[in-house]
Amino acid sequence: MRAGVIGCGFQGRLHVESLQAVDGVEVVAVCDTDTARLDEVRSTHGVAYGYADYRDLLEKHDLDLVTVCTMPVHHMCMTVDAFATGAHVLCEKPLALDAAEGREMLRAASVAGRMLAIGFNMRFTPNAQIIKRHVDSGILGRPRYTHAWAKSSQIPWWGEHYRKEFSGGGALAATAVHFLDLALWFAGFPRPLTASAGAAQLFPIKRGLTAPDAARAARYNVDDLLSAHLRFEDGFWMTLQGSWIDNIPSDANGSPSWDYSLDAIGETAQAVFDPPSIRGERDGEIIELLPPETVSDVSFPPSVAALIAATVDAIGTGREAPVTGEQALMTQVITDAIYESAAADAEVAIDPSELDWSA
Repeated sequence: MRAGVIGCGFQGRLHVESLQAVDGVEVVAVCDTDTARLDEVRSTHGVAYGYADYRDLLEKHDLDLVTVCTMPVHHMCMTVDAFATGAHVLCEKPLALDAAEGREMLRAASVAGRMLAIGFNMRFTPNAQIIKRHVDSGILGRPRYTHAWAKSSQIPWWGEHYRKEFSGGGALAATAVHFLDLALWFAGFPRPLTASAGAAQLFPIKRGLTAPDAARAARYNVDDLLSAHLRFEDGFWMTLQGSWIDNIPSDANGSPSWDYSLDAIGETAQAVFDPPSIRGERDGEIIELLPPETVSDVSFPPSVAALIAATVDAIGTGREAPVTGEQALMTQVITDAIYESAAADAEVAIDPSELDWSA
């Protein structure tokens, strides 16, 4: 399998390493507009070809798989162009800037007869895999309510996540969307009905001195504090929090800390993502249903490697993508509705036609 990677930032490097670790996969070419970063990745990982323009990568090589590791502003055009060459695509999350672009990506995949997989790698952490196996066994019963959150004391200045025109949004689109995806995956992707949300930008009042320079501070225009209440079919609902400006104490090494997890309540049991726990009842007593030796593991790079290995396997065997474009479209539709509600300061209904990419 011949692969190309577009984007040589942190995530793109992980993609190159992870693809090279899969038997039968050759990373033929990489692309990045930053030539120094491009050359460093080529040199470190022994990649033969490198390009500053992604169209050269697509045109000069017959690729089986293209992975898109850029900011969301580029996801649609790069994905659609890759499908036009006959390649399968693994695109990083979120799906796109908005659901309209996401539907274009799904239509292009259908026309090309190729797989569109999306990089919601948190599903591939050991914690998520353990919980999903138990959810699928029916131990939680009917899903009723999930509270999910992704809170941090730091703004992710390492990418342009702080520019809405590049990222589609801030603490939700760049971070908490991982836990929106997890919550939907555990609940079986019920159809969304309404969203009611509030959002704020507290930078530079908070974390103002953390900006690397004045130019980046001036371009900052996204939400860094957000919460939403979402209703779904069949009586399921969830709440979601996202933040980059929480006053979480630094860790033992003095590094900024994260607090992210979810709590999923079913009719017969309750699951917590981190540390992993599934608690039920027996004879009126609350009991832990996971083995006592269960260890919490939410390591990020291994989850990316596992997602990539699963995607390669799905392409080779003709199975469904491990994270499908249709699933990512629902997450994007909900994300769009949350931002719409926050801007209007009112609850909004989610039109089911938003989920139909074939129209």
